[in-house]
Amino acid sequence: MVGLLMFGPLALGGTHANFFAVMAGLGVMALLLWLVRLWAAPAPKLFWPPLAWAVAAFLLYAVLRYHAATVEYTARGELLRVALYAVVFFVVANNLNRSHSANWVVGAMLAVAAFAAMYGIYQALTKSSLVWNFVRWEGYLGRGSGTYICPNHLAGWLELTLPLGLAYLLAGRLNHLARILVGYAVLVMLAGLVATASRGAWVATALALLGFFAVLLSQRGQRVPALLLLLLLAGAATWLVLEARTTSERVRQVLGLEQLEDARLHIWPAAVKIWQANYWWGAGPAHFDHLFRIYRDPHVQARADRVHNDYLNTLADWGVVGAVLVAVAFVLLFWGVVRTWPHVQREGDDFRSRQSNRMAFVLGGTVGVVALLLHGATDFNFHIPANALAAVTLMALLAAHGRFATDDHWLTPGVISRAAVTVLGLFAAVWLGHQATARGWEHALLTRADDPSGTRAQQLDLLRQAHALEPMNPQTCFSIGEVLRTEAWERQPGYEETAEQAMQWFERAWRLNPYDGYARLRYGMCLDLLGQRLQATRYFLRALELDPNGAFTLSHVGWHFCQLEDWEKARGYLQQAAERPGVDHTMTLIFLRLAEERLAEQRKR
Repeated sequence: MVGLLMFGPLALGGTHANFFAVMAGLGVMALLLWLVRLWAAPAPKLFWPPLAWAVAAFLLYAVLRYHAATVEYTARGELLRVALYAVVFFVVANNLNRSHSANWVVGAMLAVAAFAAMYGIYQALTKSSLVWNFVRWEGYLGRGSGTYICPNHLAGWLELTLPLGLAYLLAGRLNHLARILVGYAVLVMLAGLVATASRGAWVATALALLGFFAVLLSQRGQRVPALLLLLLLAGAATWLVLEARTTSERVRQVLGLEQLEDARLHIWPAAVKIWQANYWWGAGPAHFDHLFRIYRDPHVQARADRVHNDYLNTLADWGVVGAVLVAVAFVLLFWGVVRTWPHVQREGDDFRSRQSNRMAFVLGGTVGVVALLLHGATDFNFHIPANALAAVTLMALLAAHGRFATDDHWLTPGVISRAAVTVLGLFAAVWLGHQATARGWEHALLTRADDPSGTRAQQLDLLRQAHALEPMNPQTCFSIGEVLRTEAWERQPGYEETAEQAMQWFERAWRLNPYDGYARLRYGMCLDLLGQRLQATRYFLRALELDPNGAFTLSHVGWHFCQLEDWEKARGYLQQAAERPGVDHTMTLIFLRLAEERLAEQRKR
């Protein structure tokens, strides 16, 4: 489990399928070891806190929603993540429920956080565009993302970990060397958080730490150290932000309240509309991205991927039922913390006698989860595997600390119960391992297919291999069709047959993903190529229904009407495309000029 927690954030947050496969493999190994312990222990026990009911309920709901989802491949990928999170929760709650286990987890998280923060500081100072050997989006230059691609996700890891470091520094039972190392890590994490220039993380961390210090200031024997550290951190943070203002345009905008226009404000209304259209059950696991183009704001032409708000994302994907299950889980978590809190504190009036690693973990872990929840209003850290797994681990450990308050949550399983747990565990291990491995290999093939140095034949062969491995992936079908369409566009002998093959793949793509308007666009372009322009019109118009505000779609619909020589309609669609911000309008302007010239010629006649 420690290896899993450390690998995820160091591997781009586990967002790539091949890195996630490694994380799933480690989770499967931990699950199998637990099953062995379940049978090898002379008097096995199962720990089932109230939070476990909410985790099991959401997992069951995720399975049901997967079977009813429109895009099977996407829903299966989301179910894969949910299943891994559930496995980690039950493994941690039943095996890492001792104080020394929590200390190992905290030590690993602090070490990774300090390293990632230092890497992020380096990126911010040097304006590096690299994360390991991966190239970040150019918009992140000058911001630190550490071992993540997006700075906001590094900020999520730091805001989750920083309160743990502070809690162990102030209230933990550490030797002098450990306390010095933790203090250094805290300062580095604070500087790393500033380097991310994540506005949401700054606000979330500040609010969470205010609650953190309010709790400590209410504890006798810890008021003076807490007050001194609060003043030190406030001064350090102020100095770091003011220093960053001289080198970071983004920080200057935040401090000056200038140009705070944010794409999130245009994404959120689309999420609300998707939720309202699928009120109770949601659109489907991770389906927001598929439906976004239907409801997109004209100001957002890029792919949204996620809502950039974990709460709206949950409503859009899982509906009211899923959101209520998640809310119940957090209510049970914090209710358990309130019950546990009096039982993890040491008695005494002086500072040293009140030091307790149990208290430090409960306080720091709770505040870290709260910080991540606050940041969830402006980002999607709970959809980043490494951050979500860290949060789930802390939640499981917090629930496990409930054993200090009551013994009611321990169960003694008989042979039948152990057999049932074993069967479920083996099924989960096999399914998780197989699905994660297949997606990892698929990702490797698709990455090689994207290599521009390869030939078209090599690209097509790799894509076909990926399709054979994961035939339900609509994007692979689209990519194969696009390679064939590009080849047909060269009009070499036999191009008609190649265009028809491309059309078959585009049709497969939209049957696997009915919300895909681009597959219909390309299908229509193939019909135009084959001279069947009138038949192509309905595919272009259907694509427009699925993406009414997309510049790419509007431009290609305008292009199609140019082929039909319906210059009035062509100009209307092309003008709309040209008005959309943030995209390359070269093609649009060429055909718009052509349409206007033809209309001018018609008027002269």
